[in-house]
Formats: sequence, structure tokens, C-alpha cells
Amino acid sequence: MCVEGIGSPLKNVENVEPMEESTRIRIGGIKFSEELAHVTVVSPSREEASFDDLLQLLSSRHINLPFLCHSHKESHTKSSFCISRDDLGRVQEALHFASYNHGNVRIIPSVGTLTLFPHRNSFRLLGLVLMTFAENDYPIHSLSTSISAIALNTDFRHLDNIADKLAEVVILPENHAPFRQEFRLTQLF
Repeated sequence: MCVEGIGSPLKNVENVEPMEESTRIRIGGIKFSEELAHVTVVSPSREEASFDDLLQLLSSRHINLPFLCHSHKESHTKSSFCISRDDLGRVQEALHFASYNHGNVRIIPSVGTLTLFPHRNSFRLLGLVLMTFAENDYPIHSLSTSISAIALNTDFRHLDNIADKLAEVVILPENHAPFRQEFRLTQLF
């Protein structure tokens, strides 16, 4: 499942007391991405460059997309993706080169991906995570789930606070690794 631009998922949620350990959900871990930029492109007509064309252009410039959501409706397509902040200028140039209308592009320059794994296909965990975000007014710019992980893109500055709040609803392993990556891999061409 992939959801884009949902903002604050649940409004008017009453404050809930922290859960007892027996009702918290055991997960394998939480990881934070490095600071990223989030780009959303809406193509309302066939006159603009296709998203496939944009992907080809980004690929030709060796720009990695660690997160990608894409949806298609009869009236438009909507795509959200994350990139390294270092690549933001090159992506903006590519969007301009591909003739995307500025009104159809939304860029959030400082996001982070918070990944919870494995969630063991638990809709209860997804609901608790969404409720935690709503109760604390943390934005969700996009999210994706798979059989093994829930990945949410939110404002980078909130990641540590979100992890503290999630500790009230999840149980992490005793030997949990650091939330943040300790190094960054870069491919040389």
C-alpha cells in the first residue's frame, strides 16, 4: 500500500493514556533515513512530460530514489519520491528541463523516512502509528507498507520525538541498533 500527502491522518483524536506493556506491540526495530527532500509531481494532462520520462531523466543523472509512490487516475497521475538533499538542485533542474508546470510540483526540502519493521502484517500497529502521528500533529507526507515494514515520510526535525512517542506503543528489542544510519554509501561512476 502506498499513500501520498495524507497530512495529519486522524483529527480530533482524544488523548490516550500510555499502554501497558502487555498491550504494546513487539517489533524488530525502528530506523531513520538520512535527511531527504520529498518531491510530489502531479501530471493533470498528457501534454506534460510523463513520469516515466522523468524517471529516465533522473536515472540518467544517477539520482537515487530511496522512496517512491505512484498513482494513476483518469484525470491525472500523482507521484511522490524522496531524494538525497544533495540532489535537490539537480532534481529541480530535471523538473524544469522536463517542462513540469511549477504549480504541479511540491517540494518539501527536509523530510526523513521512519521505518518500523517487521510489523508482521499488523493493522493494529499501523492504526497505533497513525494515531500517534495524529495525536501529536506530526505530518505524514507519504507512507508505504509492505509485508515487512511501514515507512512514513515526515518532517526530519520530528524523527527523535516521534520515536519517543512510538516507544509508548511498541516494544523494541533490548539490543536495538541506533535509529540513525552511522554511515552513508555513495556510488561512484
